Amino acid sequence: MQTDLREIALLDRRGTNSAKWDSLLATFGQEDLLPLWVADMDFKAPKCVRDALHQAVEQGAFGYYRVPDAYYESILGWEKTQHGTCLQREWIRTTSGVVSGLFQLIQAITAPGDGILVQIPVYYPFYRVIRNTGRRAVYHPLTERNGIYTVDLEQFEQTIVAQRPKLFLLCSPHNPVGRVWREEELRGMLECCQRHQVQVVSDEIHHDILMPGHRHCSATRLWQGEGKPITFFSASKTFNLAGMKNSILVLPEEAQREQFDAFQRKLGISEGSTLDYVAVTAAFLGGKEWLEMVLHAIFQNACMLRETLSQFPEVVVSPLEGTYLMWIDLAGVVSRETLHDFVQNACHLAPDYGHWFFPEGEKSDTHIRLNLAAPQQTIQRAAEQLETVLKRVLRA
Repeated sequence: MQTDLREIALLDRRGTNSAKWDSLLATFGQEDLLPLWVADMDFKAPKCVRDALHQAVEQGAFGYYRVPDAYYESILGWEKTQHGTCLQREWIRTTSGVVSGLFQLIQAITAPGDGILVQIPVYYPFYRVIRNTGRRAVYHPLTERNGIYTVDLEQFEQTIVAQRPKLFLLCSPHNPVGRVWREEELRGMLECCQRHQVQVVSDEIHHDILMPGHRHCSATRLWQGEGKPITFFSASKTFNLAGMKNSILVLPEEAQREQFDAFQRKLGISEGSTLDYVAVTAAFLGGKEWLEMVLHAIFQNACMLRETLSQFPEVVVSPLEGTYLMWIDLAGVVSRETLHDFVQNACHLAPDYGHWFFPEGEKSDTHIRLNLAAPQQTIQRAAEQLETVLKRVLRA
């Protein structure tokens, strides 16, 4: 396994037009930082994907493309085998990404001014989608204790009753707090939405990135009766294919499929590119062993970083159950005003900052989110840089 990991490791992606590595100056104002922010992997995509792409390029023709049956069959087979979720081919639509798909979907099935419920903190493009589509944001804070986040179902229902949202935008597994929702938690949220006729849209893009002992439950699989949840997932996080711009939208209800299709026709949106479909099909058909290897590496990285930070009770690390993104609170070490200086100038790291994951106006948060989908050397270096500075600051 270690030999295989070395073969796919990308220790430095500078000069490859990588957003993570080549946008440091533009985003952080510095280039001398170890990038642990953008949620893609520093591993090569599976060999089955690279081989399929080479074959597609070598055949030399890039004309109009008919999406093959194998694309749909690979998706249906993966979801059934990996997650026990039985989907139907006619439910599936392809978008150029979950965020762009959300923009289209929300405009297709809701109206300006409709309430969109999100749980905070949450993946920050959700706020942009709500704001830029002219919808009304409804916030329900997750309950946090010692870095562990849960859903207060009573408050969740009170928020729905008081604010009457049209749609609940669920993040499952949750980004950035790393929770894999338990079946009873999901059932509680889904049953509440069903009682109050709130449409559930579940972003499940991280559903394959699971740490040992955790299992993903799809909102679609758990739902009973009509009005099934809409779900998004993708090969992008699972197999490091974000640049391929291919995400899967699952619309079980015919009326919503018609609304979505009509909206896409109105905008003149066409299918994705040839190579997107080739890569995704190959990944779902042949990438399982690669994924198992990479998940093991991510878990080892998480254990190493957690062990390093366990020396410092002032640092609160949320349990990583799913995603490859570790959520760390530095409130016991720095203030919000000194956070950037501590992380960038002292530790020389480029993270996602916690305040990015809260609604506009929330500026007091002291979390950072670190991307662990990287070779062990990278995370070891990050751990050592954090350890050195924490010892200096806290043990002086």
